Amino acid sequence: MIEKKTEDAYQLGTWVGRKQAFAALAGRCSAADAECIRQAWESKQYRALNMKWGDFCKQRLGVSRATADRMIERLEEFGPQYFILAQATGITPEQYRRIQGSVRGQALLHAGQEIPIVAENAPRLAAAVEALRRDAAPAQAGAEEEDLKRAVDKLERTLAATVDEIARLHALRLDSTQRQRLLRTVIAQLHRIPMIQLNELRRIS
Repeated sequence: MIEKKTEDAYQLGTWVGRKQAFAALAGRCSAADAECIRQAWESKQYRALNMKWGDFCKQRLGVSRATADRMIERLEEFGPQYFILAQATGITPEQYRRIQGSVRGQALLHAGQEIPIVAENAPRLAAAVEALRRDAAPAQAGAEEEDLKRAVDKLERTLAATVDEIARLHALRLDSTQRQRLLRTVIAQLHRIPMIQLNELRRIS
């Protein structure tokens, strides 16, 4: 058991020694770096150094636990191809999601050609990613507009149902205290609407 811990500590120490500048890589972590981080987390080798995961990230990797966790999450969500593209093109996770359909295994499909995702192809990959991002922008804008339309439609239905309920309560035999309470509630909620003031309500009604 002691020998195993010593071996884990040695292996981890060797890797950490090669990655002291990891903090400078934060958004440009390589696939190999991300894989080493994931292995360190899954194998719990950092425990051989009598350290907790957060302390290991901060003291030995020079990054926060949140940053290390993000690297692991991106590796599991996107695979190693993302890190190569990120290093070559500076693409963000959000942008990668928009063009992910063009990633075919270890290649990026653009204009009928498959560009191998390797460091040597950085200029071609950067040009292809930029073109794919431009092509994806109108579709993204259209999707966002459709989402907004659905949200407004849903709000209209909710507001209509709320007004119907207010009208139903108002028609009941409420005493003066209950009516005043209902009125104060309606007015207070109207004042909370950031885009409409009461004087504007009179103008558009």
